[in-house]
Amino acid sequence: MKCYDNDYKWHKKDVIDRCFMCGGNSERLFVVRHIASMKMVHLCPDCMVDKMSEYCLDNTRAWKGNMIKGD
Repeated sequence: MKCYDNDYKWHKKDVIDRCFMCGGNSERLFVVRHIASMKMVHLCPDCMVDKMSEYCLDNTRAWKGNMIKGD
């Protein structure tokens, strides 16, 4: 299956390998949605925890292909 990442609306100032809030180059970045603007950004774990009331994890990607259900 392939994810339709192009369907997301990303914040203009987001950089794929940097935290949107602190600008840090973290090994682990979360793709999250800013609740007020509904735009996607990358956040490091510390900023995600500090701003959890303003951002949410988004698991609403549109997938191409068939879902195979397990037994």
